[in-house]
Amino acid sequence: MKVGDLSYKSRNKIYGLLCVIAEGGLGLFMSIISENKTLSDFDGNRQNNFTLIRLIFAWLVLFGHSFAIQPTHGLKNPVNAIFKGSEWIGSFAVHGFFVISGFLVCASLLNRGCKDYVISRFLRVVPGLALCVLLSVFALGTVLTSLSLGDYFSNPKTWEYVKNAFAFFPMEWNLPGVFEDNRREAINGSLWTLNVEVYCYFLLAFIGFFGLLGRKAIANPTIAAVLAFSYFHFGDVPLLGGNAKWGRPGLFFLVGVFFYINRDKVPVNGKLAVFSLVMLAYSFGKDWYLYVAPPFFAYLIFYFAYVIKHIDLDAKLGDISYGVYIYAWPVQQIVAISFPQLNPYGHTVLATAIVFGIAYLSWHYVEKNALKLKPKLMSMTNGLPFIRNRAVSQA
Repeated sequence: MKVGDLSYKSRNKIYGLLCVIAEGGLGLFMSIISENKTLSDFDGNRQNNFTLIRLIFAWLVLFGHSFAIQPTHGLKNPVNAIFKGSEWIGSFAVHGFFVISGFLVCASLLNRGCKDYVISRFLRVVPGLALCVLLSVFALGTVLTSLSLGDYFSNPKTWEYVKNAFAFFPMEWNLPGVFEDNRREAINGSLWTLNVEVYCYFLLAFIGFFGLLGRKAIANPTIAAVLAFSYFHFGDVPLLGGNAKWGRPGLFFLVGVFFYINRDKVPVNGKLAVFSLVMLAYSFGKDWYLYVAPPFFAYLIFYFAYVIKHIDLDAKLGDISYGVYIYAWPVQQIVAISFPQLNPYGHTVLATAIVFGIAYLSWHYVEKNALKLKPKLMSMTNGLPFIRNRAVSQA
């Protein structure tokens, strides 16, 4: 169901229901806001569980894809029944990624300025992805292609796939002669979300550059205007409007931005977390799911990130969620070829072991070292007048 697909009568019913929900939620909100911490009290707090939550989301995508990449007759993903058609487990996890991303990158933009923001986003996305793409082309592709190496490397699609490393150009899904007999032929079907992610970064930077995020009195109407325009004219939204399915992750990203902008007004409270869980669960399968679910889902993410006891995965394992996400699909394709007798559960176990190992190496030898280049790149660009670290004031 798309946000704009509802009839006028249905929208009136939804509006009435939302008024009831809002009235009850506002009463609960006002009863607890004066006695609890808000999200702003956790500013700069490194003792959070975002690393763990992102890793769980990345693994849930792997688990969900197991049923698509190596299906077994009569065996369906039992978790999808929870969502009653509003989501499937992979999209639910991806939307969680976008909530966290919107929240954290908005903090980066407002606190560190535009230049730091752009360099940080580049170093976080591109180096790890570039290695994954190059390994797909020059290792996986050369071994598994059904073509001769001459035909493989002379095929334009091989070189089109290399552009995936930048996550800005439209993704190329296939390599010549590779995975042709698999249920899914794509080399890495998960990469489409990186296009959306990067485009959201650009749009947020554009809004922030013109000072539309720093003050809540301006930022909140700007977010409302973006939502309204996207609702009625999503096809005209720059970068994102070219693909209708990009609307949902873009919405969850914007919700994350909204929570950061208004974090001093968002209480962190167990009762509100329970209320959010109930409302989220109740919204599954309803026509009004997208009108209600995003803020409640976002609230639960931030509650678990800041209130639940900190599990320091960064020290024990590293931030391997990105590596898990970008390597899972190609590894799962290889598992499907190598072990055709596996059902989705066995597939998940084997793919998890392999992917976590690769992601660990990716983080410790590529991604983490790439992030260390930021001070050097910041210094190298100091003399460029068009790449100033323009600060975004907050109030």
